[in-house]
Amino acid sequence: MKGLGGLVLLALVGALSGCQLGYYSQALGGHFSLMGKRESVAKVLADPDTPARVADQLAFSQQVIAWAGPALGLPTDDVYHQYVALEQDAVVWNVLAAPRWSLTPKTWCYPLLGCVSYRGYFDRDKADQEATGLAEEGMDTWVGGAIAYSTLGWFADPLTTPMLKRSRPALAELLIHELTHRRLYIPNDTRFNESLATLVGREGALAFFSDQGIALNEAALAQQDRAEQAFLAIVEDTRASLKTLYAAEQSPSVLAEGKARIQQQARERFLREQSAMPALAGYQGFFDGPLNNAQLNGVSDYNGYVPAFARLLSQCQREWDCFWQQVENLTELTDSQRKEALTGLAWN
Repeated sequence: MKGLGGLVLLALVGALSGCQLGYYSQALGGHFSLMGKRESVAKVLADPDTPARVADQLAFSQQVIAWAGPALGLPTDDVYHQYVALEQDAVVWNVLAAPRWSLTPKTWCYPLLGCVSYRGYFDRDKADQEATGLAEEGMDTWVGGAIAYSTLGWFADPLTTPMLKRSRPALAELLIHELTHRRLYIPNDTRFNESLATLVGREGALAFFSDQGIALNEAALAQQDRAEQAFLAIVEDTRASLKTLYAAEQSPSVLAEGKARIQQQARERFLREQSAMPALAGYQGFFDGPLNNAQLNGVSDYNGYVPAFARLLSQCQREWDCFWQQVENLTELTDSQRKEALTGLAWN
């Protein structure tokens, strides 16, 4: 998953508790350590020792950034024109948590940013320590590596090695996803923010390749799309079954037995569907995980409102100015009104 940074608000750190100070200290240190390693993309491209794969991906990224501003109405000034070479496979590690018998995610709240359903760490050990502490309190937890994060326009976010390891379609989608956060962010609504970025990233990337006259493997894309839809269906059906289970007034032992059964059913369904859909194999790692409430919530946050935003884009006949106006109209609603509107769009 792609985590939000929001680290620029540390000017308010003096008003926070000692516990919060510890968290913000690691965030501040990690962020500025990363920023201190930046090199301009132009310099890296001019260096004859730069590996060809890195140079090709960096050059491609600049094409996407130059296009995304005017074509999609995204803010691209002073962003992704610098590069940080990293050895690890993630930039930050996000901790997600939820009560053992509930799909309501735990949230962490920050000044101006509001509350989000994950907490990012630049140090994997610290993320694991946070998850362990929450598990000891009786929470389901999940730690996932993020290859990018956004500072919402406050800093010149750099490209990193993990970002460049993706395929070109995936890199274009990632860049546009993160740029979307720089254009629009609603405090206290992780699902809105991430689903919007998921939709704009996906559709924006397709538009980029079409506009540039770059042919994509349509058959492979169709297979990936079917696999993604099958994966999301398993996750949402599993969440629905768990929600029904948790709503019943039963003893912890009965709930635990029912939860384990539902999780096993999800794994067995994945294996059955994978045998007929080889592209699903890319999700094997997910189903090797605990499939607990926290892990399942992460998928839902990034995809829950995607059908609604897709409907808006279709209603606007894929005109991005119209789309952004409709999205901004949604931001004027109350939380409950916005949720109702998006739910209605997804089903109409």
